[in-house]
Amino acid sequence: MSISDIKYNLILNAKNIPGRSIDRKIVVIECDDWGSIRMPSSTVYNRLLNAGINVDNHRYNQYDTLEDKDDLEQLFDLLLSVKDKRRNPAVMTPIAIVANPDFRRIKDSGYKQYYYEKFTDTLVRYGRHPDTEKLWKKGIEMGIFVPELHGREHIAVQLWLEKLREGENNIRTAFDNEFVAVKMSGVPPIAREFRAEYYFSSPDQKDFLLKSAKESVLLFHEIFGYIPRAFVPANAVFHPDFEKPLFDAGVRYLNVNHLTDIPADNGRIKHTWVRTGKKSASGLTYYIRNCAFEPTDPGYRGTGFTLKQIEAAFRWGKPANVSTHRVNYVGGIDKENRNRGLRELKSLLQSIEKKWPDVEFMSSAAMFKVMYPDG
Repeated sequence: MSISDIKYNLILNAKNIPGRSIDRKIVVIECDDWGSIRMPSSTVYNRLLNAGINVDNHRYNQYDTLEDKDDLEQLFDLLLSVKDKRRNPAVMTPIAIVANPDFRRIKDSGYKQYYYEKFTDTLVRYGRHPDTEKLWKKGIEMGIFVPELHGREHIAVQLWLEKLREGENNIRTAFDNEFVAVKMSGVPPIAREFRAEYYFSSPDQKDFLLKSAKESVLLFHEIFGYIPRAFVPANAVFHPDFEKPLFDAGVRYLNVNHLTDIPADNGRIKHTWVRTGKKSASGLTYYIRNCAFEPTDPGYRGTGFTLKQIEAAFRWGKPANVSTHRVNYVGGIDKENRNRGLRELKSLLQSIEKKWPDVEFMSSAAMFKVMYPDG
């Protein structure tokens, strides 16, 4: 075993030691970015590429697009095909963005005001199948696709509007094609491609984000009919000042990294070590993900890589909370991308079922009830 392997194994085990342990093998799959726009279509992708905008730099721009009926149907069929020890099907927790920019109204304001639409309205406007929203509800009813909250939009709105007002050609061209994630000079690495919703560079930008936090919960409730239990900040950038409005609205759990990025004044970033299971001053309970599964990533190492992480979680009596992203399971731009992701997900789930016959598949909400019975 190489020194790098030894170091990796130490990290793999060390991150699972803190927090409460249980004598159950629970697998949770949290999948980010559902509901959000990324690349509107293959036509837009080619148009931006021909305009000289570097959108071929990673898979999110190449393949990630708003979900459609076929994506959900094929994912649901797969989840229902694998059962745990209680004969319950596999579960995915989609971490949902609930709104997207209203590009027309933003442009009409001279890029001075931000306007949004519910993601269910985006589904309609993008021509997604009329049954797509119904399938979201069906997944909730079946208990196999139970959303939690990712934010109002997956965009650092205030920074994005600032750069739009400056009028650089690439960002305006992208905007006219309803694409946001442009790589630009002068944007801090932590806010690269405008993806970190809760990034801010001055205190006077906080009020906008406090309002966004409150509205995200209200929109989630309006769309799905219940208050989310968990909030997963976009790109893992968040500040403790935004916790209270979430808690007051009914959210009880906040996803963090062990080493969490916290924005500060003047665009600086502070780093804070956070322990899973710790309760914050606001009342939110912090939790982490301890496994990763990205089957359409060029650096994908196979299901064995994720199984090793799951094994480490179980060794220390922790649920295996698997982090993944929608880009692996949608085929609106490239069907083979979806096929590849679903094949690998099925292989992973079947391997889990075979290796740990006493496994239990759960949504995040169900896992919280087991791990934190006092709420």
